[in-house]
Amino acid sequence: MKPVESSLPQDASFGETVQGLAAPSDSADEADQDEGPTARPLAGADQKRLRAIFDAHYDFAWRLLRRLGLDGATADDGAQQVFMVAAKRLSDIDEGKERAFVAGTAVRIASRLRKERARRDAPPVTGREPSDKPSPEDLLDKKKQRELLDSLLAEMEDDLRVVLVLAEMDGYGKRELASLLGIPEGTAASRLRRAREDFQERLARRLARGRAK
Repeated sequence: MKPVESSLPQDASFGETVQGLAAPSDSADEADQDEGPTARPLAGADQKRLRAIFDAHYDFAWRLLRRLGLDGATADDGAQQVFMVAAKRLSDIDEGKERAFVAGTAVRIASRLRKERARRDAPPVTGREPSDKPSPEDLLDKKKQRELLDSLLAEMEDDLRVVLVLAEMDGYGKRELASLLGIPEGTAASRLRRAREDFQERLARRLARGRAK
């Protein structure tokens, strides 16, 4: 996978992000509707911490969104949404885990924005529907599988969830993960191994509980 050749936006503004908390857009509401309670004005210490996270990780978030398939303008919007979510969940972000939180939030927002783009770009359906249309039972099974996947991923630590999603769903290799997350390649490899083990263990426990009912 080739790196995205693009420069960062020149108008990245912490002030715009903070202002967006007071008057969030519809897209921001959709992005963080499951990311915690409605944001309130930040106290001085919290705003200072958010500013530090923004300054340290905005470039990373924007580049990650670009690497995840968003164009420059959409990445601008997505990056602001990332930090709106960070503001709402500031108390949940552990010291030293800010980058992992930003990455995990960016992955989820990029996924949603790509789906929105796919829906907009999809050609209108004309004529007869194909005869191999999935049955309601098939659609229900797929919906349950997606819900199970989302639930298991939500339980994982941010740093493990990020590498698992990037590797298994977006096709990133260990070297790309290391470059993207700013960690040694060996760390990326061990983190991915732990993420896969963690996911499998959570899945096994969930299935065992289901069989016990």
